[in-house]
Amino acid sequence: MPTEINPDRRLVFLAETGDSLSKSGLDGAFQRLMLAAIKEGVITEDQRFGLHDLKRKGVTDTPGTKHDKQDAAGLTEAMMTIYDQSVPVVKPSADG
Repeated sequence: MPTEINPDRRLVFLAETGDSLSKSGLDGAFQRLMLAAIKEGVITEDQRFGLHDLKRKGVTDTPGTKHDKQDAAGLTEAMMTIYDQSVPVVKPSADG
């Protein structure tokens, strides 16, 4: 199968055929990855996470303002409340 010349258009996850991986194929592959990681002792059962957790972590860890994060993630304002788990940084009071 030919490789896309433009790196921005290359697929990250591929099926065995070289075509794009379907959502169900990605879900299945990710579950097998989690089971293998637990079996090998890389993570414990309590540390298991899902694909949405990866997106939540990516949005939360993206540097910049809330608008920067929203733009990078392609999320609506409502979805940002779900995916951005950043803890606001505030200045301490003058009394403290």
